[in-house]
Amino acid sequence: MHPHRLTLVPAGDIHLWVPRSSTLRAFATAPPDPRPVTPDQQRRLDIASLPRHVDDEVNPWIGLRATLHGADFVSLAGTLRRFCARHESLRCMFVRRDDGSYERRIVDAELIGFQPRHVGHFADPGEAFDAVMAELDDLTGPLSWPAATVITVTDENGDITVFAAFDHVTFDGYSAYLTMGELKLHLEAELNHAPLPTPVGSYVDFAVEQRAIQDAITVDSPALEPWRRAADATGNLPGLPRGTGVRRGDLIQHRMRYPTFAGPRLSKAFHRWCERNDVPPALAFTAVLLRAMVAEEPDDRLTVLMSTHNRNRQEWHQAIGWFSGIVPMTVDMGRDLPLTELARRTAEAWQLARTAETIPLPLANQLLGTTMRPAAVVSFLDSRHCPGRDGWEEMDSTVFLGEVEPSDEMHLWVNSMPYGTELVHRTPDTPPCIEWLDRVMNRMREQMVAVTREVNDPTEALA
Repeated sequence: MHPHRLTLVPAGDIHLWVPRSSTLRAFATAPPDPRPVTPDQQRRLDIASLPRHVDDEVNPWIGLRATLHGADFVSLAGTLRRFCARHESLRCMFVRRDDGSYERRIVDAELIGFQPRHVGHFADPGEAFDAVMAELDDLTGPLSWPAATVITVTDENGDITVFAAFDHVTFDGYSAYLTMGELKLHLEAELNHAPLPTPVGSYVDFAVEQRAIQDAITVDSPALEPWRRAADATGNLPGLPRGTGVRRGDLIQHRMRYPTFAGPRLSKAFHRWCERNDVPPALAFTAVLLRAMVAEEPDDRLTVLMSTHNRNRQEWHQAIGWFSGIVPMTVDMGRDLPLTELARRTAEAWQLARTAETIPLPLANQLLGTTMRPAAVVSFLDSRHCPGRDGWEEMDSTVFLGEVEPSDEMHLWVNSMPYGTELVHRTPDTPPCIEWLDRVMNRMREQMVAVTREVNDPTEALA
């Protein structure tokens, strides 16, 4: 199973899973929860409240697919209920107040219920794919409950495949990986008539902590310094490397790719190299990526936005929510330096960047009077040990994303998987940019080969 390949929707009966009327009544009568939303959530809710053109198919959700073997409609309804029971943030509805702010309304797990609504039978997989994606694009958003869309396709063998799209207001990328394995566990619990699961640490409590910290930040706060340094003379962030052919202000359609650029033997050897040299893999892979990105540039210095995962308490390690953030990081890569030194420089830059992890980009712009927008956003995920990982192959699971607005942005995720290392990317879809990315992956592979002496096996599957 290779999650870099978005498996097509099978032919079969398609159902949309909607909340029961009793659940919606419970939300309508629930008292406001006093805990606030984060600035990121406020901005996402504000954007979603703007009028949307009827033909607008752009909807930047985070989605997944998973085939739940042995499920029927009764057990699937219970599986979804259990999922919401475990995560308080999924039992949350946002209601706009008169002053433009938003309040939370949260209901108890016992009041959650889902039911299927038949969309149609599609004998052609291509038509089934179009029907599923249309539902996900049209319905997913943060202003109704749930802030997600769940679709099932029942194939001719009776197997049920779940396609789910979650709005970013309550979901980040790691939440999607957690969810794939969690659905399988909840289905097993439902089939065994187990009690509802005990809730894990709540993202809503994380939001309280973040809001309290952010409300105390002023323009003189040291945590704002990385953002201040990152802004250029125009008040924006530097654009993409010149080799991409993308310039600030370009509005280019994006394409999502999931290539595995290093096979399992080379990837394992590189992890062993990290261990021998006492270099965390996240720093080593980031250094490899950044050096590959600056290889064609006139300057060795590169500024990117680096993802922070922010699950900094044990109770949040398996929590669903919008924990991920971004911070600006500038590194002088030094082309001829050994990789251990590049990793050290990356670590040093990362330590400074992380001082800004409590300041989301909207708040930084508000305090500094800037108009910074993302350009290059990079991240590292080690999915080899993600909870529930051992069930992904059986379920033919994968994570995928909704369409985004045309822009000059690039998002790159180095993802360690059991079968190798991916460079998942959502980037401007132009020949120069795609060719640049292919060169970046080749350079990353060459750096890994240089330090491990493990040649990448050309017979290993590379996409």
